Amino acid sequence: MSTGTMRSMLYRVVVAVYGLVNILGGLFAFLSPSSKSVWSLVVGGTAGLLFLWFAAIAGKKPGFAFRAAAALAVTLAAFWVFRISEVVQLGKSPFMAVGNLILAIIVFGVLTGGHFLAMRKSNVTAEPK
Repeated sequence: MSTGTMRSMLYRVVVAVYGLVNILGGLFAFLSPSSKSVWSLVVGGTAGLLFLWFAAIAGKKPGFAFRAAAALAVTLAAFWVFRISEVVQLGKSPFMAVGNLILAIIVFGVLTGGHFLAMRKSNVTAEPK
């Protein structure tokens, strides 16, 4: 297996695991006796299913899948920044929101780094004009 294929597989695993984390986070928030958050279930479940779908199609359309996953991760990061400010204003602990923000940033960073590695490699292997 080539290095590029192994990296692609790693990125697919990162996206799939982050999808499962989103699904489980939404489910736990919904099942929590203190919140019973339907929105967490809907948003976490939808985002999680999208991440799983991106991981599944990354074998055939890696450019689209990884760019879309990175865009969704940065969208979730923006949401968590908003959520942190909301939670702090309510006087609650921002621990969960900060953890989710960190995860979103890590996933975005891994996918962005992978994009730039792929672009650098394609520029090195391209024939000069």
